[in-house]
Amino acid sequence: MSKKKKKKNPGPPSPMVRLSQCMIVKNEEKNIEKALSWAKDVAFEQIVVDTGSTDRTVELAEKMGAKVYHFKWIDNFSAAKNFAMDQAKGNWIAILDADEYMPVEDASELMTVLRKIQGSPALLKKYDAVNCSMLQLDDEDKVFAVITQVRFFRNRPDLRYEGRIHEAVKLKNNSYDAEKLRIMHTGYAMSVYNETGKMERNIKMLRSELERNPTDPHTMLYLADSIKAAGTEEAREEAEQLYLKALASKKAAEPAIKRLAYDFLIPRFSLSDTKKEEAIKLCNEAIAQLPGYIDYYYYRAVILNQKGNFKEALNDLRKCEAALTSGSGASETRVLMPCPILLFHQMIISANGMEDEIAAAKYNTIVQTLLSDGKTQPEVLGPYMTALFRQGLTEDKVLEELMSSYDLGEPKELMFIARTAKDYGILAFARMVMDIAREVMAGGD
Repeated sequence: MSKKKKKKNPGPPSPMVRLSQCMIVKNEEKNIEKALSWAKDVAFEQIVVDTGSTDRTVELAEKMGAKVYHFKWIDNFSAAKNFAMDQAKGNWIAILDADEYMPVEDASELMTVLRKIQGSPALLKKYDAVNCSMLQLDDEDKVFAVITQVRFFRNRPDLRYEGRIHEAVKLKNNSYDAEKLRIMHTGYAMSVYNETGKMERNIKMLRSELERNPTDPHTMLYLADSIKAAGTEEAREEAEQLYLKALASKKAAEPAIKRLAYDFLIPRFSLSDTKKEEAIKLCNEAIAQLPGYIDYYYYRAVILNQKGNFKEALNDLRKCEAALTSGSGASETRVLMPCPILLFHQMIISANGMEDEIAAAKYNTIVQTLLSDGKTQPEVLGPYMTALFRQGLTEDKVLEELMSSYDLGEPKELMFIARTAKDYGILAFARMVMDIAREVMAGGD
């Protein structure tokens, strides 16, 4: 007589997570399908609040199965987002914009994180939201910056957005750290701004907000950040004054938001013979407030090298090197990744200044290896050439520096150097290299 097999205890049921995806949109027919697709298999419901589209956004959202609501635009992002959240029936809310999406594998992992929190009374008591990484993509879908964002919230009426623009949810408790989860953001690509008029809209709203609250440093910082994107010297000068005013404000500002000012002012002042001391002062301030961001050590080291303080510069550069090689600082730099070659180039300058030939040779070998490994990557070559010219090298000397990694008798490699130089604004050098390429091609005919 056969024994009946005992059924395995399946354990406690999986915690129920019902995720409501919410977004506000206007004329997003190019993005709406991708914006809804990532959550299609994980969301309990998808809510789209349209604020006045004149294209096929609503039609496509309904075709994708989303619940579409309409909200009259009143120049207030928080009001629109809160209206969207008010429609949600799930116990968790994901609120991403139409120009944002999660990779499929991250969406699946998100649900694992939410089930972990939902299934633990202790974690539910401790956490209101989930914190993740946002990867800013340029026009070529390459990552140019990584920031952290809170976009997943428990669905509670006391968790709602505040602020007309650059809105944020004021949390009652902590946010669960899940920075390995990624949100991809395409909205900062310049082509998107030019096409949708986002820049003009944001500037108009921020100027209006600043009129209402003229001493608010956050509004000054965000307005300056939007203005400088115009790219003109007039715009940069206005942005500079706003950034300085925000930093001098007696009202407190979040250090992470003040980073907008530091990242603009420090490189700008570093290039000025009369403002280098001010740049160092800003570096010191930024390091004190944001010690994990190694760019400010790098910027300070560049100025110290220029001033002849080579030992002090090398100390700062070694801190950057330690962070990069350990991996602890790689996600907290916008300058040295993907171009660590800049770091070792400065280390060569420091070593030469200290007359340490052995160290200079070691760092030079690293530079040449990095340059050879990234020789087809404009984001490696461009910043390196820019650094060489800022160091004061002539066009012939820069070309000589590139000879160890590039075949200057090969037209394709010369054309790549010229094209990269042009893209990085090094126009005279680009023309010179282009002329050499033409001579090489003519000689081969």
